[in-house]
Amino acid sequence: MKDENKLSALNVAVMYIGAIMGAGFASGRETWQFFGVFGKMGMVGIIIFAIFFLAIGLMVSYIARQLGTNDMGKIIVPNGNEKSENFVGYFMAAILAVVMVIMTAAGGALLHQQFGLPYAVGGAIITALVIFTVIGDFERISRVFKYIMPVLCVIMVIICLIVIIKNPEGEEINAEIKPSPAAPNWLIAAILYISYNVMALISIVATSTLNAKNKKTAVTGTAMGGVFLGMLAFLILMTVQCDVQFSQVTDMPVLGYARRVSEQMSIVYTIILFFAIYSAATGNFYGFTTKIKEGPKKKKIIILAALLGFVLGLAGFKNIVSYVSPAIGYAGIVIIAMLICNFITIWKRRKSDE
Repeated sequence: MKDENKLSALNVAVMYIGAIMGAGFASGRETWQFFGVFGKMGMVGIIIFAIFFLAIGLMVSYIARQLGTNDMGKIIVPNGNEKSENFVGYFMAAILAVVMVIMTAAGGALLHQQFGLPYAVGGAIITALVIFTVIGDFERISRVFKYIMPVLCVIMVIICLIVIIKNPEGEEINAEIKPSPAAPNWLIAAILYISYNVMALISIVATSTLNAKNKKTAVTGTAMGGVFLGMLAFLILMTVQCDVQFSQVTDMPVLGYARRVSEQMSIVYTIILFFAIYSAATGNFYGFTTKIKEGPKKKKIIILAALLGFVLGLAGFKNIVSYVSPAIGYAGIVIIAMLICNFITIWKRRKSDE
């Protein structure tokens, strides 16, 4: 990026937040599935998530600065084995493409739940927006995030606080509160949620770090993003635990609570959710595109991959979050272990060179 377009600390933070705050996060679906179902222990899980997520973000930023790269394989794999770096890099790209599937499914679920539109409509709009933004590369993505993410965050906080304070009642629902089979207890769920979200974190934080104004800006922005995500996750957890049966059966719990307060609030939150879905889909899909070789065919591959994600997303948002997200999380545990090893290796190397 040109010097005048370099990212400030706030810009780095919103890039970090935008990559994570997708449909599952902002709607409360993931927070319920990974934390809310476990009652009070879910709060402990959120604290673990916040601490580890902050630490991992700072590690990714450090590695990116030291190596001068946003290549996912180089960020993750210790000791610089080229074959391993390539394998991990392409594996990560495939995972991020799967996240695009989740986001298109979320777009469909959102507009269906709010307006009764066919599931394909929301997914198609998200897909079109993502293609347009990602083709413009990182500079276009950063400009979009710079303007929309602060607004989304503020409105989300306000609406969650209103729901918690008012705690509006709805129809009585009798539903069995049960965790996903892939995440049967709070500790496993917390670990899986961290590792699942790390996939989206690595590419965006590394690229943001390299495009920050300086080292201090990169570190401060990454820390701000991690802290705010932890606080927001805790706020969403309090929201979805207002009525546990309702949260269990609703695709997008926070949207459902907003509708209980007023129809106007539900419309506002629908808009917020839609842009949150778009931002996360864009951030994740950008990570996938970093492994596509530059050339005349790159745009065609981006378009075809996005369209494939849209088709697969028609399987349904709730099903994907319950089964695909934990599966990605298990793969992410290995990624985190390798990332920590790489961080320690690079840190020791730097210390020995001083």
